[in-house]
Amino acid sequence: MEVNGVDTTVSTAQDVMRNPANGLGKDDFLKLLTVQLQNQDPMSPMENTELVAQLAQFSSLEQLSNMAESLQNNLDLNLLLTQVLNNTAAAGLIGKHIVASGNQVTLTATGSADLAFDLAEDAAAVKVSIMDETGAVVRTMEVDGLEAGRNVLNWDGADEAGHKVAEGKYTFKVEASNKDGEAVTATTLVLGEVAGVRYKDGQAMLLVGAIEVGIGDIIEIADTPAI
Repeated sequence: MEVNGVDTTVSTAQDVMRNPANGLGKDDFLKLLTVQLQNQDPMSPMENTELVAQLAQFSSLEQLSNMAESLQNNLDLNLLLTQVLNNTAAAGLIGKHIVASGNQVTLTATGSADLAFDLAEDAAAVKVSIMDETGAVVRTMEVDGLEAGRNVLNWDGADEAGHKVAEGKYTFKVEASNKDGEAVTATTLVLGEVAGVRYKDGQAMLLVGAIEVGIGDIIEIADTPAI
């Protein structure tokens, strides 16, 4: 007599047991209550108080479920409204000059670019490293004695050998130290005029040269250049 089918059935049953539902919803609760009423002992029916208590539990569960659904709908609506407002505001920023958090800079046909950063305190020594899109360092600039606050260094667009590099998008990092040799916090910035808006997955990105800047990264907005 073949018994392979029994093994398969047992295995299937075990698989079902290993994957229980994550929780009971209001429909499951109502089904359980209905089955309980259908199968109660006619000679010893459920007490009225017990039935009322279970109905009250079901009512509370339904209200909580409806509240959770309503709250989620409100959150989704608020997110949508926020995106619409941001996208609408983004179009109004075209032509404005902004300062934003970021470490990118665009080298244009003019052959130079301004590298902006904020220093948390006075720095005795500052080193700015400029990298191409592959991450390779094309130029290192070192300056002494910069004050706390916003600073801007002009890059002439040349590499270490003095040769002009190609136009395009570059990144930079700033390392600074005070007179005692201790590190000074330096925050890199993006400066420029907003030339347009690009939408990605419903989010508005401001175009500053070849750089995309999120609205949430903006620090300052002005009609004239910040520097």
